[in-house]
Amino acid sequence: MTVKKKGKTVTVTKSFIKLVDEDFAWKDPKAAEKAGMTMIDYVIGGMDRSFKLKLFHTLHAAEQAGLSPGITSAFRDDYRQSIASGLKAAADRSFHGGSFRGGYGHGLAADIVSVKGATRGQRWISTEILWKWVDAHGEEYGVGRPYLDRDPPHVGPIDGKEYVDKRLGGKARQAKSETAGPRPKPETQSRRIDNSLGTSASPPAPKVLVHAN
Repeated sequence: MTVKKKGKTVTVTKSFIKLVDEDFAWKDPKAAEKAGMTMIDYVIGGMDRSFKLKLFHTLHAAEQAGLSPGITSAFRDDYRQSIASGLKAAADRSFHGGSFRGGYGHGLAADIVSVKGATRGQRWISTEILWKWVDAHGEEYGVGRPYLDRDPPHVGPIDGKEYVDKRLGGKARQAKSETAGPRPKPETQSRRIDNSLGTSASPPAPKVLVHAN
């Protein structure tokens, strides 16, 4: 549209985002089949281990609070990203696990909704409650929504590049680098995490519920 600012005529472009219904149910099974994996191994196994634990504890806490969280999308490789539609990153740059971000085992994003409600309208209301709960309590577990209403289901680790850049403008990372002492060696850090979890069993995976919007 054309508007006047300080006596000058300028052209202003406004973007509007419209949520539409689409059936995503076939995309994860199709991508898992192409990768030669079961769907659970594909969508959950492809996530970064640390983020997977944070997400599990976040969703478990949400369940304890009476909510009904579900995951519509977790790990996505380049192929899975390429068959996605709408608002999305380039095929290899998705924080869900694009090859530019490290690929399988390095997924740092998931999309969550509520599965509570018999109708679409009821599920939408309960989903908004879930997102607000994550905004209020997610930081306690290291998980947050980088884009808020621009991509409301999308969550990631609050210490990750995506969240820091989108929500904090990179300021938190800069401040941390200026004040933090020497970091532990990666090998020591990994060993400490593994020992705290035990080495004989993997943590229980979050619920994976394919939700058709």
